[in-house]
Amino acid sequence: MKSWLISLFTLLTFSTAYANTNIRLSPLSPLAGVIDVEVDFKISEAWSFGPQMSILSTDDGNYDVTGYKLGARANYFFNGSVFTQGWYFGPSVSIISVNVKENLATSNYEGDATGIGFVGMFGYQWMWESFNINLGGGPSFVSVNEITIKDNAGNKKKYDGFSGAGLAIEFMLGWKF
Repeated sequence: MKSWLISLFTLLTFSTAYANTNIRLSPLSPLAGVIDVEVDFKISEAWSFGPQMSILSTDDGNYDVTGYKLGARANYFFNGSVFTQGWYFGPSVSIISVNVKENLATSNYEGDATGIGFVGMFGYQWMWESFNINLGGGPSFVSVNEITIKDNAGNKKKYDGFSGAGLAIEFMLGWKF
């Protein structure tokens, strides 16, 4: 399932046959073990819409955590023109999938959790020819289910899920085609 979703996202990302496509990447998220990619397609003079994807991979010696977030985001440009310099509002919704492996000397535990996220991003976009920068922030809500990890012997450990509001920030570098 993951490979099918990643293939679909890749196809959408590199499908620039449709005019007015903007591909954005986060240059800072790899420092936290995350790769963030978003694609916007112009759907009207003031609106863009497209897929977004994040891939997480981190290991602190005790826990190996991998996951992904797939979603969709719309952007409304207050100046009435997509992919120009100015203020924007970008609501998004995404699904989240996380896999946790606990690496102990005596046994290995593993389990999965899923969730959903909502963000309402407000920001400013600077545009130069095709290169652009987005800087924004806004409210977010994330809910991830409880996770039960099991080892090969059937022993279980449960960890609480997470559900709550917070602040999302973005710093993205983009290229318009």
